[in-house]
Amino acid sequence: MLESEKKYSQIKTLVDKIGHMVYCRGWVRSIRDLGSLKFIDLRDLTGVIQCVVEKSSVRITQESVIEVVGYVKLRSDKSGDIMLKDIEIFVHELNVINLASPLPIHTTTDGYEIKEEVRLKYRYLDLRRDRLQRNIKLRSNFVNELRGILLKRDFIEIETPVLTASTMEGARDFVVPSRLNPGKFYALPQSPQQYKQMLMVAGFEKYFQIARCFRDENLRADRGFEFTQIDLEMSFVSQQDVMNLVESMLIEAIEKVDVKILSKPFPVFTYDEAMKNFGADKFDLRNEEEKQKGVLAFAWVINFPFFKRVDKEDVAEVRDGKSGWTFTHNPFSAPIPEHEEWHLKGQNIEKIITQQYDLVCNGYEVGGGSIRTHKPEILKATYKIMGYDEDYLEKSIGHLLDAFSLGTPPHGGIALGLDRLVAILANENSIKEVIAFPMTYQGRTAVTNAPHNISNDQLTELGLKLAFMEIKSGVDLDRAIEDLIKSQGFYFQRIEHPNLSTTEDHHKANILDINENVKSLILKGKKSNKNYLFVIPAANKLDKKEVKNALGEDFEFERPEFILKQYGLEVGGIAPFGNLINLPIYYCSTLDSREYVNFSTGLKTTSLRMKTNNFKTVLGDLNYGKWSDL
Repeated sequence: MLESEKKYSQIKTLVDKIGHMVYCRGWVRSIRDLGSLKFIDLRDLTGVIQCVVEKSSVRITQESVIEVVGYVKLRSDKSGDIMLKDIEIFVHELNVINLASPLPIHTTTDGYEIKEEVRLKYRYLDLRRDRLQRNIKLRSNFVNELRGILLKRDFIEIETPVLTASTMEGARDFVVPSRLNPGKFYALPQSPQQYKQMLMVAGFEKYFQIARCFRDENLRADRGFEFTQIDLEMSFVSQQDVMNLVESMLIEAIEKVDVKILSKPFPVFTYDEAMKNFGADKFDLRNEEEKQKGVLAFAWVINFPFFKRVDKEDVAEVRDGKSGWTFTHNPFSAPIPEHEEWHLKGQNIEKIITQQYDLVCNGYEVGGGSIRTHKPEILKATYKIMGYDEDYLEKSIGHLLDAFSLGTPPHGGIALGLDRLVAILANENSIKEVIAFPMTYQGRTAVTNAPHNISNDQLTELGLKLAFMEIKSGVDLDRAIEDLIKSQGFYFQRIEHPNLSTTEDHHKANILDINENVKSLILKGKKSNKNYLFVIPAANKLDKKEVKNALGEDFEFERPEFILKQYGLEVGGIAPFGNLINLPIYYCSTLDSREYVNFSTGLKTTSLRMKTNNFKTVLGDLNYGKWSDL
């Protein structure tokens, strides 16, 4: 039969084709070979069915793509509703479309037992497991429900630009160099905030978008460099109008995907009540039984302070709050009417309340919005409180001030974090489990393993030149490390101390907390002669078996005289920054249990102390594993 004449069936439809010959294609989920019989579980997007193959010499491997031709039969006598597990295909013909090589990871388990870096390297395999197939389908269904609800309520879906200008929204921007405008840069949007407000100026009144957003901030289980939000804005609305709309929309969409909500309507807490009752503005209202059942507990938090004192350890806050004051959510919100006069005069700054509302669920913030200011004088006053003059306002938000002077309706909206919402719906602890191709905790992309270097030709075309300090000594490395940390905006403490070369020296001196100390070791592969930098807790010893498995060869400690000649460093003063001396870094996962770490800067008389998460970020690309043991 010609290929064009075959009518292929999806597996889920086979319950209606008992006694009929069918053509099916898919992946081999598993094989049980009994010699004269092979039992193959065949999987496609719609389901799994058992296929029985007699006397076949065709070679098949797990996850191969195959085609089968055969009759659908009941596996046993059964009355009532028939399901896929009750039928099988008795195969007459089997063709291998693509034979799979031995698998680097298993796909039949839930995958939690596999290391993240391996799962993401082979994400296209990882996504074949049942759990992730369910999660990605859930995400699609949930988005479609939300989109349908908004369209039924006369919202208009509008896309806003991805290449835009840098704005204050609470995090660092990702910037993109412009080839046509050398020395100038675009910024990727932290949110569509200004554009959606200008859409209200344009008269669209009800806008929404499934928006991609980008924030260069420290990574964690519920946060990534890029994320998706359900973004919406409405004209002529009050705070309660927005909250009512969002609440009804979520209840309808969540109940469509068959998840239970604890309380309807959602309870409302003021910011002060939340801090008094829960010690935080995001909290979990469920008991243990409700947690086990995957119940969702939503709540609103309102009446936030508009401003807060700048956290000097947060580079974005330091950059935004020139006066020592910065916004708690975003600078485009409006104060409550009772505090508008304070706001305009810059009085009682710590007491000004904003028309901001956050939505929390199961201990996470899943949405945030506000009634925006639509008056130029209010927006100017916000920036003035943060220490900005008229010249800066004209350069940064002059376009928005112009728009607000040309007939702007009162308006407000919200952004809901889609990744977090779906992770909660799927009862997952990490947003990575509901994103097709998420980044690693070190900020590297799945499968493609970016960021990468670009060619000199590309740099020249963009008018860019990379500046690196040449490292010839410990003093050079010390300066380079400080410059690198400062360029990332992270806080660190510099500690001068007597010459400390060994762990024992540190114990005796008792200057630094030994439990926070990091030691760096340069090893040499015996076969390759390559050098490797291992970063482990100071009190630990290398796990030689783990290290050998990681390197793929036997190794030894590099000679001190070679380290001094090649890297300008003395043993005892080796810094963990292999990214500055062109060495691959093997980072011990045990360090993650420390909130802070102390490490050498290339000098035996100097150590730096900083938060572990920030430390990992400035180290850059890491080979992650448990390379040491007590």
